[in-house]
Amino acid sequence: MASPIPHNWEVPQVFRDRIGARAGRQRVMHADGHLLVILHDLPDPAEPDQRTGRLFWRKPDGTWKAQGSGATGIGPLRAHLDGFAAAVDALEDQVDKARRADDWFAVLQVVSPLQRTARNMSKVLQEARELAKDDRDLIAVRDHAQELERATELLHGHARDGLDFTVARNAEDNARNSQHVVAAGHRLNLIMALFLPITALGSLLGMNLVHGFETWHKPYAFWVVAAVAFLLGLVVRGTMPSPPADGS
Repeated sequence: MASPIPHNWEVPQVFRDRIGARAGRQRVMHADGHLLVILHDLPDPAEPDQRTGRLFWRKPDGTWKAQGSGATGIGPLRAHLDGFAAAVDALEDQVDKARRADDWFAVLQVVSPLQRTARNMSKVLQEARELAKDDRDLIAVRDHAQELERATELLHGHARDGLDFTVARNAEDNARNSQHVVAAGHRLNLIMALFLPITALGSLLGMNLVHGFETWHKPYAFWVVAAVAFLLGLVVRGTMPSPPADGS
């Protein structure tokens, strides 16, 4: 079974015995002055439940090695955290542009796994700092991790509040629109109730009374009556309640 620890790393055997074929959760191992820091790469939004491990080895003399890098300093560990900082900056820009519920939900889908990873990474680096108290560079990296943890918490809270506010505002708009529909329907029902009897009787009896308009200035009388009917329709329309303004 292949170990995620590079074969050319001269780490204590206990490290290889305690790790399986995959890096597993974020943690730190300590033995004989050696530190093995196991962190996770940035979560993939498409597969938020999968984690890719990243190993950093600190020797007793204070030099570092990083998986996939030939550097002997703490630079690769700093670069690892810089990747998280860049992701946080991108999410902050996305939050500034969020307006709809879909926008806030998209932010939450990305920031939630990022927050969990940053929180656990901060705990691991705090433990590593306690195990290597004389490493000043590790203190700075630990402080950066704590800042990232706080930034992701703020982003998650902001996105959650934005989503809740958007949902509540949409619910209020829907309630106002429903109230407008009910009021307009009630007035139309009153008008229908007023004219229904005479309309029904006229249709039933087929009454054609002599009113004098049959030959009076035809066909202009027809258009005059039609215009009056349309005018009455506009008056009725004007009495209908106006729809509520969006966001009022």
